[in-house]
Amino acid sequence: MSLTSGNLLISTGILHSGFGLFVPELRDPLFRIATERTTQIADVNDRSERECSFWFQVAGIMMISQGYLLRNYCQATRKKVPQWFGWYLTGLSTVGVIVMPASGFWLTLGQGLFILYQGDDTNDKKSK
Repeated sequence: MSLTSGNLLISTGILHSGFGLFVPELRDPLFRIATERTTQIADVNDRSERECSFWFQVAGIMMISQGYLLRNYCQATRKKVPQWFGWYLTGLSTVGVIVMPASGFWLTLGQGLFILYQGDDTNDKKSK
């Protein structure tokens, strides 16, 4: 797997979901969801744990999906990742780092900056 923005995002999503399955505080509520087939229960604390665990996994799956989309876009168009996506990822991750400094948002912040560092080749083609 080469070092591309899409592959980095796929890897981050896999790590994110894997972490969620490894850590008991995130894994156990998922098992309760699977067993009882719901997050809607009377105990507010347990419901919050289940919903947090569920959305943690959804976030990992979304990163994997975005990574595949990004990789396929770059392969199909033979272009670099658009700058707007780098700004989007950098901005979102910056907010995440501020709100949750002890988190994995640092990984996506680095990926956003990596995209911005690579530059956008669409302006180069227009000027030639």
